[in-house]
Amino acid sequence: MPPLIATLLLTAPALAKEKPRPLAGLDAQVARAMEVFAVPGMAVAVVKGYGVRRVGQPAAVDADTLFGIASNTKAFTCAALSILAEDGRLDWDDPVTKHLPEFQMYDPWVTREVTLRELVTHRAGLGLGQGDLMWWPATEFTRREIVRGIRLKPVSSMRSRYAYSNVMYVRAACWPTSSTGSTTPSSRAGARRSCPTRSPPTPT
Repeated sequence: MPPLIATLLLTAPALAKEKPRPLAGLDAQVARAMEVFAVPGMAVAVVKGYGVRRVGQPAAVDADTLFGIASNTKAFTCAALSILAEDGRLDWDDPVTKHLPEFQMYDPWVTREVTLRELVTHRAGLGLGQGDLMWWPATEFTRREIVRGIRLKPVSSMRSRYAYSNVMYVRAACWPTSSTGSTTPSSRAGARRSCPTRSPPTPT
């Protein structure tokens, strides 16, 4: 057998053992996390990036690249508001104007009577996707401008019909600091919300 081939055969197992292990220690980290958060089980996803972040640009997708997650953010909004409700800082059936005096809809009676529950259950009277073009595809409107644009003519009476509404979640997510009754974030989950001046940057 030629010496070079013999050398490769002898060293191959050693080289294989020296391959980097990017997930080394993961099991121990997961076990520690389960103990710290007192959970009986959890699932872990390993992210690997493919392609580039933007067409025509070389920056590659990696584990830190932000992608749009669409309406999954509605769950975050409801979770934060639920914490405030559980803390007694708001009630789902409070009129929206109790906490957001500047809130207005097309009809003055609806403005007075609509509750936070209607905002997040798509029953405030707006039509399916009504107002979406104020923010998608990406526009220059600020969130406050989108909120002012909620004064759209409804297509049904309040609470009479379900119609998926994104703009109402923009309003619900703009919960002001005053709704917490505190000048500091919620000690439980940092659930104090405010309405940013500008819309969020367009995600990759």
